[in-house]
Amino acid sequence: MQKSNKKLDPDEMLFTLDQLEQTTEIMSKVVSRLKRQLMQLQQAESDREVLSKPVSEAPTPAKQRRTLH
Repeated sequence: MQKSNKKLDPDEMLFTLDQLEQTTEIMSKVVSRLKRQLMQLQQAESDREVLSKPVSEAPTPAKQRRTLH
């Protein structure tokens, strides 16, 4: 990437920052929706496993979620 000697226009910078903010908001919503769908799939799979096991077997506890920092 080449650096230009062009002076940055504050209005252009604000516009670009607004676009970035909108993009990150949309990406955050998409990630949240994907996480929700994955949790629903995991729950459905867990429910199927519980229903398919004999009554004498106890259901296994769900895996703990990892938190990234």
